Amino acid sequence: MRAATWHGPRDVRVEEKEEPTLVSDRDAIVRVTTASICGTDLHVYRGELTIVPGTVLGHEFMGVVERVGSGVRRFREGDRVIVSAWVADGECWFCRRQLFTQCESVNIFGMGPAYGESLDGAFAELVRVPNADVTLIRAPEGVPDERLVFIGDGLATGFDAVANAGLSPGDVVAVVGSGPIGLMSGMCALLFGASEVLMVDVSEERLKFAESLGFRTVNASRADPVEEVRLMTDGRGADVVIEAVGRTVEPLMTAIQMVRRKGTVSVVGFHLHEYGVQMGQLWLTEKRLVFSIGDPIRNGERLIRLVSEGRLDPSRLVTHRLPLEEVPRGFELFERKEALKVLVEVSRGA
Repeated sequence: MRAATWHGPRDVRVEEKEEPTLVSDRDAIVRVTTASICGTDLHVYRGELTIVPGTVLGHEFMGVVERVGSGVRRFREGDRVIVSAWVADGECWFCRRQLFTQCESVNIFGMGPAYGESLDGAFAELVRVPNADVTLIRAPEGVPDERLVFIGDGLATGFDAVANAGLSPGDVVAVVGSGPIGLMSGMCALLFGASEVLMVDVSEERLKFAESLGFRTVNASRADPVEEVRLMTDGRGADVVIEAVGRTVEPLMTAIQMVRRKGTVSVVGFHLHEYGVQMGQLWLTEKRLVFSIGDPIRNGERLIRLVSEGRLDPSRLVTHRLPLEEVPRGFELFERKEALKVLVEVSRGA
């Protein structure tokens, strides 16, 4: 089969790879129809996470069930499915309490051996899906892939960013970072009843895109974004700030300074490093700091309903559609911020 594999920093190759097989009776093999390049994939692409050369990249995808193990009960050949980026066993203490991202045997596709077994990822014609009855989400007929595929990761992350912040109707929400996760978080904030969503970024192009979606914007390259948000909120700061950049301490500190007293900072940015946080300021101002990964298994069916009803449409973020053979170019476009969301059209399914 054809697959996009990692061989070193910024070295992605589309090549022939052996087709996956069922390893456990709880596995399924999924023929991928559509996948997407996610911001988290860039950390692997750049070599910021250690993975085995030859690993298939990608973790945001959907497709059609090709084969199932004898222990799979909920799915059969031919079922159209969304695949949760996170693999959970459905049996441990955390899973029994619907906390699937904290499963005692959690894993993720295309991200190397960070959680034990290195699972090949989404940018392939076929993918082995462990614990299929838990990890797969049944997709409705009549709703196109481009509206559903992000439920497996990005849309679930934006949803949890808002849900875990405890947003109340009428709140003002600021989002630091107007990339795909930030924009999906903004969409979900409006769904939860935010009176206004302020998108904060340094990229003129991304801010223009955010404005086209109806968001108010703050250009952090022209003025102090903390002061700008305070001016927009009668000096208080935003009720909720979503930090959707990650990588360094600066966006996190900006978010902490930007939120009002007793407000909440919801962190969905990908942070790999340890650094000091101003605990004294957080304590004195009673600000809350919460972290979210995004749980497609817990929230998948609810998100499907919202997408199917037209209340959420993440396909509005798609700027490029590429075949599997052009995944390396897709990464280049995404890293240079010339693409916002890249769809990889792998096959037409069964």
